[in-house]
Amino acid sequence: MSDYKKAKGKTSKAFELLWEALYYVEKTNNNALKAVIHRKISFLYDFFNKTQESTYHFQQALNFSKKIDIVKGSDRQQLNANYLNLASRKRNAGDFLQAMIYLDSLEFSKNMVSNGNYVYVASRIEKANLLINLKDPEKTAKILYKLKSDTDKKNTKHKTKIYFALGELNKSINQSDSAIYYYEQSLKFIDKLNFNVMLLPKVISELANQYVHKNRARKAYFLLKERIRITDSINNLRTDAYADLFEIKNSYLESIRKKDNLLEEKNSIIEEKEETQFLLKLVLALVILITIIIIFIGKMRLKLRKTILEKKQTELQSTLNKQKIEAKMELKSKELTSYALQLIDKDSAIDDLLNVLKEKAPSSYKSLSNKYKKGAENLWDEFNLRFTEVNSEFYTRLKEKHPNFTPTEQKHCALIKLKFTTKEMARILNIEAHSVNISRSRIRKKIGLKRSDSLETYVTNL
Repeated sequence: MSDYKKAKGKTSKAFELLWEALYYVEKTNNNALKAVIHRKISFLYDFFNKTQESTYHFQQALNFSKKIDIVKGSDRQQLNANYLNLASRKRNAGDFLQAMIYLDSLEFSKNMVSNGNYVYVASRIEKANLLINLKDPEKTAKILYKLKSDTDKKNTKHKTKIYFALGELNKSINQSDSAIYYYEQSLKFIDKLNFNVMLLPKVISELANQYVHKNRARKAYFLLKERIRITDSINNLRTDAYADLFEIKNSYLESIRKKDNLLEEKNSIIEEKEETQFLLKLVLALVILITIIIIFIGKMRLKLRKTILEKKQTELQSTLNKQKIEAKMELKSKELTSYALQLIDKDSAIDDLLNVLKEKAPSSYKSLSNKYKKGAENLWDEFNLRFTEVNSEFYTRLKEKHPNFTPTEQKHCALIKLKFTTKEMARILNIEAHSVNISRSRIRKKIGLKRSDSLETYVTNL
């Protein structure tokens, strides 16, 4: 609420809320809140140019922030905020080296960075302003354009300072048109968000200077008139607010103390009566809660064990089924190979008999030879039928990868998969061994295999 009132220019009300907050938080051991409130009071004293009071409260904020137990980044924001304030004061005083040291002391968790934490964003803006003073436009631009990108689709109050800093950056590198654009954007968001109104005189002054550089004196003149009006308004606000400041602080706190004393007397009587009853209710509630938790944990453990057991059984059954299928396929492949080899042996024996008949009984040789050749033509068809039963998806995958294979080349690939020799393949296909070698060479060329690559390995992996 105090921040909101301050942004609206209601400084007296902002002070009043902070003194009230400080009164309550001093009764606690919450060092984080104490650091926050003292720091905000310090900012308000800065507004009235009360250096001594501002320094006192800022030192209090720093002391309380150092007392916070920082565990894995928790409450680090308070200490960071105070270091950020120190950096800003040193930069304004022209001590840029010390300001950079304070900024380098800041630590942010990944969560604070990804969520656009207020202090994190403010520290990036402060570093950009410091780099402008140090004449490092490249690093400044990297920081500011990243912040601009992160806030483009958000109506965040940081936009007022981000655009002002971008104006300062472009002014430092003599880019007047861009500087004017960003100063005007800063003014736009100050007006739109009704925030950082105290920044208005500075933005207007810088914008007027840029219009002077662009030889637009009339525009600069009206801007400077507006700046004077706003500055007078702020000075009047400071005068009026400061006149009421200490009266607000003393009278309000005294009123709060009187009310607290009266309430404490009444509450002490009520608390004594309610304490015992509350403890009994608390114990009963804890017993019921613990019982429910124990029952719930027991059910969850039982359910988890059942789920794990079912999963193991499913995995075991799946493994067994897979092993059975693999064993069955291996057995069928062996049977197929054995069958083919038997056919080849049988065919070889028939050839030997035909050669004997050709010498001993030439008259019977011709009729028996024709009959055998007709039977040999059916050898591949019978073999291919058995092969397809065992390797049902082989031809499908082969056609998908190599649709340009001829039926003969597909037959050769099937026999290669079963690791038949050139002679055995020639016997089954009823062709010459030389033709088998030519076909293998064509297959290698269509696949695109190198000389060192194995055709047998490629076909087997299909």
